Amino acid sequence: MTADRVALIDWDESHVDVPDLDLVLPGNAADLDDGAHDIAAQASAAWEAAVCWQDEYAVKRLAEVRAV
Repeated sequence: MTADRVALIDWDESHVDVPDLDLVLPGNAADLDDGAHDIAAQASAAWEAAVCWQDEYAVKRLAEVRAV
């Protein structure tokens, strides 16, 4: 929490291995630099596609994954 921002981390979806996965927030609210945000967003999409059932959401997330 800062003077101009409030953040909430949903610990249900937190990851012990790569903290940046938890920082892919709407509007880059974690203020990651562009490269770190892009890598974290790709990793997050790959993670969600891997752990989801074979449904439309998983397919959508997998389509967002590209080489970085």
